[in-house]
Amino acid sequence: MKKIFSVLNVIIIFVLVYFATLGNDCQNLVNSQNGTITGDWQLVKMEGNLQDVCLGETAQFQSNNQAILTCPGKTALTRNYTYSSNILTYTETNVSYDVSFGTINGVYKMILSGRSIERVLTYDQLTK
Repeated sequence: MKKIFSVLNVIIIFVLVYFATLGNDCQNLVNSQNGTITGDWQLVKMEGNLQDVCLGETAQFQSNNQAILTCPGKTALTRNYTYSSNILTYTETNVSYDVSFGTINGVYKMILSGRSIERVLTYDQLTK
């Protein structure tokens, strides 16, 4: 019986260590307000109000303040945007986001936190 408890204790310790290391990706995010949205991005994580976005969406932010948004298997949409002081605003819908940038495990990311809508979107950079 004592041996069973010893084995159980070892298993519990391994499980606790595993869960402790699971959250390390969040801690590895090197957050920055400096960056540019210009380039190609792919949506890899969505949280909150999601009715008009889809996982895997590509967003091509062009320097002429037009974004081409394409959900997998769908027709591309072109949206005008403004980007100033780390705030992205789609002008047709007036939906705006606070924008931050970071790197997790060597992948450059753009995080959009809704200002006018309750959502957080995380994009991986495909090209600059």
